[in-house]
This record gives sequence, C-alpha cells and structure tokens, in this order.
Amino acid sequence: MPSTHMQTRFGHILQRKYKFIAFFLLLLLLLTSCSREELEVVNLQANVQTQVYPAENSMMQELILSFSIQGEPSQKQIYLVASNQVSSWTLTIEGDEKDTYTVGPLSMGRNVMLPEGEWKLSILNDDGQTLEETFLVSYTMPKDIVGYDAETYTLHLHEGLGQLSLYDADEALLETRQIQQNEPITLQEGVSKASVLVQDQTVRYIVYR
Repeated sequence: MPSTHMQTRFGHILQRKYKFIAFFLLLLLLLTSCSREELEVVNLQANVQTQVYPAENSMMQELILSFSIQGEPSQKQIYLVASNQVSSWTLTIEGDEKDTYTVGPLSMGRNVMLPEGEWKLSILNDDGQTLEETFLVSYTMPKDIVGYDAETYTLHLHEGLGQLSLYDADEALLETRQIQQNEPITLQEGVSKASVLVQDQTVRYIVYR
C-alpha cells in the first residue's frame, strides 16, 4: 500500500502538471487573440432607389448598402433586420479588391415600401468575429411628374429636368439625353423601354412601349 508521503508527492506532481497545462492554454489563447485582427466597418452607406411605373400605377423600392472592412477581402455572412423588426434578409457576400462590400439591391416587391427608421446589420467574419452596425433608412415619396399616353406612345415630364434613356427589346441602351419640362417624347418603333431619372437621381420612372 503506497505511503502517505508518496501520495502527497504524486499529488504535487499532478498539481504542477495541471498548472502547466492551464498556463499553456492561457498563453495559446492570448497569442490567438493578439494575432486576430480586430475588424471595423467604415463608410457604411444606405441608398434607397425608387422605380415608378406610371402606366401601371405602381412603384418599387430598392435598398443598396455599401461599406468597407479593413483587412483581406473574404466571404462574409450578412444578417439584416428592418426597422419593423419583422422583415429580414440573410445573405453571403464577398468584398472586391478595394475591401468594399455591396449588399443588394433588396426589395419588398411592388407597392410595398421599405420600413423607415433604424435598421440593424450583423456581419459574421470567417474567423468568428461578429460586427454589429445600425443605420437609418429614409426617403421622400416620389411625385406624380411623368405621364404616359399608351395610345400615342408619348411621355411627358411635368416638372423640372430629367435624364431620358431609351432601350430596345434586349435592354440594350439606344440613347441617353436630357429632357425639359413638358417636352413631348414619342417612343418610336424599335424602342421598347424608356427611363426618366429625376429627383436627385434617386427616382426612376419607367414605361414600356
């Protein structure tokens, strides 16, 4: 039967062994923490683009986010929650060579407006870090300033100036120019779509021939 002295000596050896293991694990944790680059989101921008379809009496909004994260560009998981705490999106995105990430365009469908107010953005990095950011979504409802006569294929801009773009059936751009208030624009054969960009370039009116 082992003596009390031998049991005590064996216990001391185990204690020193456990202390060494604990010290080694703590050191490894510290080294891992120091080597992991702390990430930070910069230049977060939220832009709301509105598309209005005068002939169909409908509209659709799109949200586009852009931001930068210092470090090597990599694939990231994105979780976005709207201000109503109901609408949400889960996405996987990748950064470009300038460390810039783009989310969207995101839409809730025609005639469903994006909730205004504070939205929450969660970014999961591939090393396990999670970044939390908030941003505001706000916009001005578009005016009824573009009219279209489907019988004569003529559109009018009732207020201000606009940038007109014409497209063919394959969505190829045919022409781009500025139009004046109340200038009649007739969509000729070969033109399938017309787009008028107004209101600080955040609202686009679209008609189809």
